[in-house]
Amino acid sequence: MENTLYFKDMIHCDQNNYPKKIYKVEYSKMLIEILDSNHIQGRPFYFSSPHSRDDFIKQIKDHILRINHEELEDIQLYWKKSRSY
Repeated sequence: MENTLYFKDMIHCDQNNYPKKIYKVEYSKMLIEILDSNHIQGRPFYFSSPHSRDDFIKQIKDHILRINHEELEDIQLYWKKSRSY
């Protein structure tokens, strides 16, 4: 079983079709780390239980796509380059 899942938010993308947010979900933890161009390594968003965390994911499931760690690194590199312009 994979311990960490990454999801990109496809409803919020820039002009190059890169997501503006990524959700990092770790199995059995009551938080989701939200990554964006200002928080490239993530900022925690806490929930009261794993169930409430899973409910949040169900609410946004139509707007997110699962990605792998390599795609996450590509997006983080893109964000870093975008900030330097």
